[in-house]
Amino acid sequence: MAHEIEIFADGSAGFAAATRPGWHRLGYTAPGPMTAEELLSNAQLAGWNVRKVPVGTVTDPDTGQPVTADEDFLIVRTNPVTGAPERLGMVGKDYKIVQNEEVADFLQTLVDESGAVFDTGGSLNGGRRVFVTMKLPEPLMVGGFDRVDLYLAAFSRHDGWGSFTTVATPVRVVCANTERAALRNFASMFKVRHTGHIAGRISEAREALKLTWRHGEAFAAEAEKLLATPMDLKEFREFTATLLPLAPDAKDLTRKNHETATRELEWLFTDAPSNEPIRGTRWAAYNAVTERLDHRSPVVGRREAAVVRAERALLDDHAHSKLKTRAFYLLAA
Repeated sequence: MAHEIEIFADGSAGFAAATRPGWHRLGYTAPGPMTAEELLSNAQLAGWNVRKVPVGTVTDPDTGQPVTADEDFLIVRTNPVTGAPERLGMVGKDYKIVQNEEVADFLQTLVDESGAVFDTGGSLNGGRRVFVTMKLPEPLMVGGFDRVDLYLAAFSRHDGWGSFTTVATPVRVVCANTERAALRNFASMFKVRHTGHIAGRISEAREALKLTWRHGEAFAAEAEKLLATPMDLKEFREFTATLLPLAPDAKDLTRKNHETATRELEWLFTDAPSNEPIRGTRWAAYNAVTERLDHRSPVVGRREAAVVRAERALLDDHAHSKLKTRAFYLLAA
């Protein structure tokens, strides 16, 4: 995949986290919560000055005659390390730029005086995608003991594709993807097309996200159901067979890899220390899947393992993310 945490010319990464680093160990880790300004600076998201540059007149290669491109614009940023202008995409005349600073300001205004703090932020795919997250003040306690922190995450793009999106998610963006499948029956997402403005949409966003600062009750209810539903090893094997089907004509290597994956999932479900308090439940089955995908699934090829694992966690269109969503649907059915 081409998408990854941005690595700049000086070797630094476009990522920052508060208090504890991302498990990929990329970027900067602050000793405590950050202000919006500190997060943007530490994640190298500040001062990009994203702008639209008119294409102007181009030459038709077939006729050699000039063609005026009045409605075509390049999206350009100032690289935060080199200071050089860089093309990020091409858009039409109605496209509205959302600066990284506006993303942070939107989240800050959205949470108002709730006590939420900035937690992570970063740049993906050479600056074409950015994200900023805030940690909400009150965690969920599934079953009274399994702590689940709540986050508000904003995703924006500078390549002309997709909308400005804000989601409420129970998992820190840096180390697991948006397991917002847990909120599948609830309004947990707010989008603004880049033909409109995000300013002045706060009340609308609050309503869409159910931000009463106890909105995590939605996820808690789903998680509690999984925790309260027993699952034995036979049922778990049936679940993994449905989640990871093996074609009858699969090659030997595919069969070997499938056997390795299912064996490790079974160990995580039955014996892993991380699942001890929730052992023998559907919640343990879901946690076995997410732990393997986020932390144990092998990395093949020559690419740096930390970057590959970061991609798996950060990108909502990654195959691992889709598999975690399917796992939750199967278990909650």
